[in-house]
Amino acid sequence: MVEQNMTETNGMENKVIDVNVTNVDLNEEKTLFEWEAAQRAFKKRDRDFWITAVAILVLVGIILFFIKEFFLIIALVSVLFLYYVLSTVPPQNVVNKITNRAVYFGDLRYEWNLLSRFWFKNSLNSELLEFETELRFPRQVSLVIDPKDEELLKEIIVKKIPLIESSPGFTDKLTKWFADRLPLEKRETEKKA
Repeated sequence: MVEQNMTETNGMENKVIDVNVTNVDLNEEKTLFEWEAAQRAFKKRDRDFWITAVAILVLVGIILFFIKEFFLIIALVSVLFLYYVLSTVPPQNVVNKITNRAVYFGDLRYEWNLLSRFWFKNSLNSELLEFETELRFPRQVSLVIDPKDEELLKEIIVKKIPLIESSPGFTDKLTKWFADRLPLEKRETEKKA
């Protein structure tokens, strides 16, 4: 007997499959949880953010111009352009699923033995499920999830790999520290006041 429950919230379609079979075939891959979500976290930036970012880039560019670091100026402009494109073009939706054998991110499959640990993260107004892999690339896999599904996902995944409280990476911690101290846009609490 296989039961399927489907719910649709926030534009994301979720499918939970409860497997209660007496004659279980261990070679068969069973879907434990499936949902459709954006490929990446996305937040449309406002005009004030871009004015601040360009002003900082111009100031840093002037300093780098005087010390004749032209390639570094080109690299910084390229990074800002990439960020502009990623924040103006919305991501496509992809079907993610967790099975008894692997985690699927669209067409990509990551087996449980390649995943070492996981955690939940909030980035760009999106809730993310982050996996650390044993691979050289990608080192981390991020899946956008619906916040109400966090407990169910935690219950399923913790049976396979350990949960940690926050990102273990130095760059994530450094980025969070800078973002808290140097905001390029007004925070939600400042906008409401």
